[in-house]
Amino acid sequence: MKRGKVEDVIKEALMHAMLDVMRQEKIDLADKIEKKDGPFTIIFVGFNGVGKTTNLCKLAYKLKEYKPILAAADTFRAASIEQLEEHGKRLGLRVVKHTYGADSAAVIFDAKKHAAASGSKLVLADTAGRSHSNMNLMDELKKVVRVNNPDMKILVLDSVTGNDIYDQCKLFNDAVGVDAIILTKADVYERGGAALSAAYTLKKPILYVGIGQNYDDLKEFNPEEIVKNLVG
Repeated sequence: MKRGKVEDVIKEALMHAMLDVMRQEKIDLADKIEKKDGPFTIIFVGFNGVGKTTNLCKLAYKLKEYKPILAAADTFRAASIEQLEEHGKRLGLRVVKHTYGADSAAVIFDAKKHAAASGSKLVLADTAGRSHSNMNLMDELKKVVRVNNPDMKILVLDSVTGNDIYDQCKLFNDAVGVDAIILTKADVYERGGAALSAAYTLKKPILYVGIGQNYDDLKEFNPEEIVKNLVG
C-alpha cells in the first residue's frame, strides 16, 4: 500500500477511535425538564475562574422558556452574588440569595422552594470555585449535593487548562459524581484536546461549548467538528 493511502487509513482509524470516546449518550435537557414533577435542579461545579457563573447564565438564556430561578450559592467569592444578580437583571430572571458566608445548601433549598411556589420548571445553582488544596470547600460541595439531591451536576471546564483537565474531572467526579460537562473558551483553544481528555476521563456527555462572552455564545457540542480539528 502506498504511503499516502497508509496515512489515510491510519487517520481514519484515529478519527473513529476519537469519535467513539466523545460520542456519549446525548442528554435531552428540555425533555428532562418537562417530564420532571417539580423544578428540575442543575448545580454547576468547577475550579476557580473556569466561568461557572457566566455559563450558568448562558444556559439560563437558552432555557428561558422554563423561567429559571438562579441560586446564588457561591457565598464564598467576593462579588459573586452581585455578579449573578446583575446577570439576573439583564435576563429578567429571579435570583435567590443569602448573605456571604451563608450555607450554600440552604440557598439552593430556598431557590427550589421558590421555584415550586412560582411555577418555575428550572433551578440553576451557582457554587463556589474549588481547588485541589481547599478540601473544606469540597466537603461543603458534598453537603450541597447531599441536601438538595440535584437532578444534574454540570462540571464546567476551561479548554485551555491542558493536562490538569484529568485531575479536575477526577476530583469532582469522585466527590459528587458528574453528569455532564460544559467546556468554556472553545473559541480561544479550537483544537479540542480538552474535549477528548474530559470525555475519556468521565465517560459523560459534553453538552455545550462556550465560544464567547454573549448569552447566545453557547453551542451544542459537535464531536465530529472536534475530531476534524484534532486530526486535520
